[in-house]
Amino acid sequence: MPASMVRAVAACALAFGLSVSAQAGEVRLLSFGGASNLPIWMAQEKGFMEKEGVQLTFATTNGSVEQIRDFYAGKYDVISTAFDNIVAYAEGQSDIPLPGPFDMFAFMGGHGGMNTLMVRPQIKGYADIKGKTVAVDALKSGYGIVLYQILKDKGGLEFDKDYKAISVGNTDKRIEAMRADKAVAAIIGSPQDMAVEREGYHMLADAAQELGAYQGTAFITRRAYAAEKEADLVAFARAMAKAQDHIFANKADSIEVLKRRAKGLTDAEAERLYTRLTGPGGLNPHGAINPKAIETVLRIRETYGEPLKKMGPMSRYVDTTIYDKAMAGQ
Repeated sequence: MPASMVRAVAACALAFGLSVSAQAGEVRLLSFGGASNLPIWMAQEKGFMEKEGVQLTFATTNGSVEQIRDFYAGKYDVISTAFDNIVAYAEGQSDIPLPGPFDMFAFMGGHGGMNTLMVRPQIKGYADIKGKTVAVDALKSGYGIVLYQILKDKGGLEFDKDYKAISVGNTDKRIEAMRADKAVAAIIGSPQDMAVEREGYHMLADAAQELGAYQGTAFITRRAYAAEKEADLVAFARAMAKAQDHIFANKADSIEVLKRRAKGLTDAEAERLYTRLTGPGGLNPHGAINPKAIETVLRIRETYGEPLKKMGPMSRYVDTTIYDKAMAGQ
């Protein structure tokens, strides 16, 4: 082989080796469905993950119990889930025993509770829910207890006394339960709440408006993974923060992605959805966790968690070291 060809082959091999070694590893993410995934879609479509060297694998779950089981089975590295779920597992108040030692923590914020209380067409007000059944993801955590708090505050209805609850899974499963007349009310995410509104279902309350500052979802990982793959998580967090910022600064781009990913949205619905995503209770600006919103989660859990106990401190569930490193110099 001529010397020039040997040099060319060696140069290509060196370049390939450098490009591979410079890449961050794959991050496997499991979330719920819905338009609150806009930052994830944006990070994929606008190349924010690629620019940070992250190969993102993204999937959605059927419910929080399944999500935690898959997470602990090592199928995913990061989950996007209701922050309350993590508190419930930490405090032994979850629907199922944790499949292993509690080593989860939130490192980045998602949104502030972008969900609505939707009811079947025959339900005209809170009084009509009395004596009936509501559908939740899990009975003892997540937006289940958000629903219980809203029904208490707005309708004076006490959980397990004035109404019953059934655990069915994610938003789509809750909608199925209402359509099958197994439940008359449920907390529904967007844009599915708009879809059932077209069918004659009513919105009784916006969760964010009723609860005030509330940490709806957060990005969660496990400590063993974070110790081994901190660089990957820092790159992931930086890409997600850039995607969040892009959404707030680029309405037209955001609406275009929403309409492409959330099928069936009208122009008016996409506009309304964008307003919700960027308004109170919507996406956490820069992907930052809101300490005041976490206080609200802990207060509600102290009311509905079993066994009853004092929650906290916040550091038990949150560690922003990864996020802080991602934001350094930004």
